[in-house]
Amino acid sequence: MSTALPRTKVRGGVGESVERPDGVPKVKGEFQYGSDLRREGMLFGATLRSPHPHARILSIDVAAAKKMSGVKSVITSAELPTRDLFGLMKLDQPVLATGRVRYVGEPVAIVAAETAEEARLATRAIAVRYELLAPITDPVASLQPDAASLHQKGNVIEDVLVEHGDPDATAEVVVAGEYELGMQDQAALGPEAGLAIPRQDGGVELHIATQWLHEDLRQIAPCLGLPESKVHLVLAGVGGAFGAREDVTLQIHTCLLALATRRPVRMMYGREESFYGHVHRHPAKLWYMHGAKKNGDLVFVRATVVLDGGAYASSSPAVVANAACFGAGPYRVPNARIHAVGAYTNNPPTGAMRGFGAVQSCFAYEAQMDKLAVALGIDAVVLRERNALRNGDRIITSQPVEGSAPVADIVRRCADIAMPDGDIPSDPISLPGGLGNLTRGEGVRRGVGYAAGLKNVCYSHGFDDFSTARVRLSRDTRGPIVHVHTAAAEVGQGIVTVCAQIARTELGVERVEVDRPDTTIGSAGSSS
Repeated sequence: MSTALPRTKVRGGVGESVERPDGVPKVKGEFQYGSDLRREGMLFGATLRSPHPHARILSIDVAAAKKMSGVKSVITSAELPTRDLFGLMKLDQPVLATGRVRYVGEPVAIVAAETAEEARLATRAIAVRYELLAPITDPVASLQPDAASLHQKGNVIEDVLVEHGDPDATAEVVVAGEYELGMQDQAALGPEAGLAIPRQDGGVELHIATQWLHEDLRQIAPCLGLPESKVHLVLAGVGGAFGAREDVTLQIHTCLLALATRRPVRMMYGREESFYGHVHRHPAKLWYMHGAKKNGDLVFVRATVVLDGGAYASSSPAVVANAACFGAGPYRVPNARIHAVGAYTNNPPTGAMRGFGAVQSCFAYEAQMDKLAVALGIDAVVLRERNALRNGDRIITSQPVEGSAPVADIVRRCADIAMPDGDIPSDPISLPGGLGNLTRGEGVRRGVGYAAGLKNVCYSHGFDDFSTARVRLSRDTRGPIVHVHTAAAEVGQGIVTVCAQIARTELGVERVEVDRPDTTIGSAGSSS
């Protein structure tokens, strides 16, 4: 016989300010991050990486490394079980370099040993003979017809053309500009870390700090020669993500070593290796042209955007698509042609970082709006207000704006905020964050600028970004309790807090526990 639980308002529901379940442990240093994982009898993994941006591998000699003290396993591409390629959107990245290395830091071999130091020393004992090849480091040069092919199908990762209205329309006032953005790194406080534990059924359990457990699983299992049912992923504590943890880094390597040694294996990157080991934001070169009427109405936007995808595709197809689809910004543009291309180079792979392709275009089109305002003699805020998207307008992909579009209101409200009175310190180093400056402020000027951007939600590019949750309601001696189980990764955004708040609001039960995410529940998508 079941007892009906009345739905009553309880504390800690949606809209209230509540304490984060992970907040106090993190502040007190008691929260277990991926780098804190331990298991009795575990080994330590290390990676040998390429010192060259582009080279042919002539030979790999691991004999000396295998004889070293504490070494339990050395794996190269020759020892991989089945599929040797993985990738978020294209299967183009080797688990371990096979015949060729394409960027500085590409994994060539992995080692498991009794101590971390023994593992590191063993990687140095591996002798690799390389034949150096000319690297391609400029994405524009990579796209030239006479450029050497870095991959079998050429150097184009993705090519997206968005045309709207009459792309060749003319205007009374035209401004043009060329822009370039460099590489950025997410630099999460917590480095990549994981612990793989072999199972008695021949499978493996991986505790990993990641953003997307099920996408990791999809890539990991085939590279281990195992069905997904024999690979169990559990979310470890994540010390920041910002997009970089959507890609596989040490996951496959850790599992391979655990399966080879039949012992738990822990891998963790230091800060320098982390820079080699994960994707970065795409560098970009952008050529923009804006045309407008003399009254300030936009007539056309034309642009070419070249994104540096680095050695492997990662999420570049989606990033390129975002750069094109949102390349005209949050403005009414009757005519447009935005051409975005992602190119393979011998630079480190690039992928997800907050903004995901939309920010590179935003940098250029907002600089263009400022140039256009000067050319027209119109205030930059007024120009943005005049052309801002409103409900019922269509963006350049012809998608209608059906919800709220408060672009003009936001720009105006920002402009109306009064600037602080009083003297402003002339030395930038005395300002917040100024200690990181490398100069005493020569050439630094204080000013006011405005910029508005447009971006999608979720992953984009056709990914099925659904989410699954299981909610179990029970009663113990203290009364009713709710258990929420979802694979959504807590990367600092507060999903654990929000899941508990939703459960309290909907079920009227104050005691809620959010279980640790793993792959025994359905996917929660990439969105965080």
